[in-house]
Amino acid sequence: MNRILFFYIFLSFVFPIFAEEGKYTGAISLSEKRILQAKEEWLKTNDFPAEWKLYYKGKEGDFVVFYDWNGHEIHYQYRRNKFDLDGETFVKDLFPGNPYRVTGVWTGYYYFGFDARGKRKAFHEKKILPANREEFADVHTIPVFKLIKYEEIFSDELLY
Repeated sequence: MNRILFFYIFLSFVFPIFAEEGKYTGAISLSEKRILQAKEEWLKTNDFPAEWKLYYKGKEGDFVVFYDWNGHEIHYQYRRNKFDLDGETFVKDLFPGNPYRVTGVWTGYYYFGFDARGKRKAFHEKKILPANREEFADVHTIPVFKLIKYEEIFSDELLY
């Protein structure tokens, strides 16, 4: 009987936290710089931040993907190729939806160009620095970094 009660209490506390598939959003302030704001500042100053406070989304190939409050993404290369086991070990502690302070070296961006009919292409072109001002300022462009370090941001709030 005690085991059943304990199991019920355990489930009632665990599942509300993960009910939105890891999209806890309390640890990063709403006033933190967004990716679109940084792109606008880059147009004026040619300076793009190396450190971000972002939420982890998941892995895509040799990259880990983070997103900001608006849902815009930054891709961080964490391994050289699929055989790089050190890279896998480096990012093994990342958990989807958790907030992180991420530092990297800006290496380029993904640009979703336009086809002959003027419609946006479904696949991106990888561009390296220096960035084209018109392309990089586009809303759909995704900055690409080489991952240097990350650390989880812990909240002082109680989760229940």
